[in-house]
Amino acid sequence: MTEVERKKEILKLMRKRARLLAPNDFAHFLAYANPKYQAEWFHQLIAHRCQDVLEGRIKNLMVFIPPQHGKSEIISRMFPAWALGRNPDLKIVSCSYSSDLSQQFSRSVQRIIDTKDYAEIFPDTFISGSMVAAAEVKGFVRNVDFFETVGHRGFYKAVGVGGSLTGTPVDIAIIDDPVKDAAEANSTTYRQRVWDWYNTVLSTRLHNESRQLFIMTRWHEDDLAGRILRAEPNEWQVLSIPAICEVERDNGLSRRKIGDALWPQRHSLEKLEKQKTRAPREFSALYQQRPTIEGGNIVKRDWFPRISLADFTALRFREPMHFYLDTAYNKRKKGQDNDPSGILAACRINNQIYVYKAQRVWKEMPDLLRFIPEFMGSNLGNEESILHVEPKANGISVVQMLHELSTLNVRQTPTPQDDKEVRLRVVSPRIETGRVTLVEGSWNDDFLDEVCGFPTQPHDEFVDILGYAINDLYHNGDDLSPDVDIDDLFSY
Repeated sequence: MTEVERKKEILKLMRKRARLLAPNDFAHFLAYANPKYQAEWFHQLIAHRCQDVLEGRIKNLMVFIPPQHGKSEIISRMFPAWALGRNPDLKIVSCSYSSDLSQQFSRSVQRIIDTKDYAEIFPDTFISGSMVAAAEVKGFVRNVDFFETVGHRGFYKAVGVGGSLTGTPVDIAIIDDPVKDAAEANSTTYRQRVWDWYNTVLSTRLHNESRQLFIMTRWHEDDLAGRILRAEPNEWQVLSIPAICEVERDNGLSRRKIGDALWPQRHSLEKLEKQKTRAPREFSALYQQRPTIEGGNIVKRDWFPRISLADFTALRFREPMHFYLDTAYNKRKKGQDNDPSGILAACRINNQIYVYKAQRVWKEMPDLLRFIPEFMGSNLGNEESILHVEPKANGISVVQMLHELSTLNVRQTPTPQDDKEVRLRVVSPRIETGRVTLVEGSWNDDFLDEVCGFPTQPHDEFVDILGYAINDLYHNGDDLSPDVDIDDLFSY
């Protein structure tokens, strides 16, 4: 047997295996229905979750992945055909931002059902006008946005957001990108219109056993997915996969490392980084699935004044720089590696705090102990500088070892009594009044993304250490006018 013949035989066997497994395994159906389809790990993961929806293990599923990563091919084109093959009595409604797009999905589903390959594994599921349908079959509707399964009670209906579903019971509702573009996403009126349609049209067609499959690229914190999750957070399972990995192995979903692209063969890391540079806020929403409120959440971006390095250097003179460290856990968390440590350099000049540098690092204890003096030395640290360390995780060990191994002035911060959100809200008035200035540098955007995106960001080290710095550098409200009531200012 030649090499070419051997490869053909292997492909033949793989095809035979896919045919045997496809009726009961959606991931194998993808390969069977389209032999050229090259499923990546996240495609297979989505397929498994879709099968969980059909088989009742998941009732409501949201899938958030970046644009052009194959989500619609799996969920809006392949899944309805496979689901109707498994159960031709299903009543499926597919919704998208326009009737035109919904009709495109409908045509794709019909083409799959019409194929000979489909008929071989699902002989009981066919639609009027197909090669399988008998000539005398009449009375079963088939058009661009609606078709019925011949001899059964099932159907598929395509509708644009805003369209009518009067009299249509729904077993599975598929919502694929209810927002077309940034203009719609940023329109309060349009977001409300979509929300009203979901509550007065789609949801009224659901029954006790209905399931929902919601896929979209996030545009806005207040989009339809955001509103649904706020209204009923415990009723949905969310599968969110960012374009660039932010947590080791995607919390146990993959083998990716931090910084790896999701689909490098189609969307390289270089391409993604360029996209991020062009539009950081949009990239965070569309590609990383972390939309933020315009300007920030608890803290707004425009609350932070900026100062050039030259102007800051001229202003500072001999004011000591102090440092604030939030250490990561040593223990490996389930499904992921260590969180990063965060360190911040800041000083106070008159009644203004200047953040000179903030950096996030992934280092185990020995490397972290070597890194800290280097960071302090290269960021204006001197013998007057104090390193403040939160006594959590391995922070206590860091304090003890630095006392023993270095001449650094190291101090433990008070143990926090409140959660992170409360602590950020307490210091936010000083940020809002422009008392915290950033020294211009390449780190600014990452710092602002995390602090202003909190609590939707994957990490919050900068949130912690910024709060430590503000509380430490302002003692007992000594920056405030005697006429100001501190309790009133910090109330929320």
